[in-house]
Amino acid sequence: MEQRKYEVFFIVDPDLSDGDVKALETKLREIVAREGGVCLSYDSWGKKKLAYPVKKKTRGHYFLMVIEGAPAVPHELERNLRIDERVLKFITVKLDDRGAGNQEAEKATRGRKRRRERVEDGGLESPAPSEEMVAEDAGTP
Repeated sequence: MEQRKYEVFFIVDPDLSDGDVKALETKLREIVAREGGVCLSYDSWGKKKLAYPVKKKTRGHYFLMVIEGAPAVPHELERNLRIDERVLKFITVKLDDRGAGNQEAEKATRGRKRRRERVEDGGLESPAPSEEMVAEDAGTP
């Protein structure tokens, strides 16, 4: 199975003791390992004010975990985060695949970036808009 990288961002109850936070970290790392994944990093961002109350809490302890594994790894991790009452919110994001399959897209992005830099430096004139671009701006098909 193909290994992918994921960022798992979650917020836990700020009233938890350091021991409870360590226990949660251990539990999450064990889940990732059990499912055949690897925890690349686990960072605590500290306690911060929430944008809006969540489960009657106005503050939360923020964490960012970067993992690598098959798609089953984040699914199992999310299932456990959803069940755990210590967790207020979470989100998982699949990071870009930077493998051999995306080299063409990466080259195109670099080319656009170089062209944009040259246009900004005055080395090139920006291209004239195509008829399609003008039609889209005008709101006509």
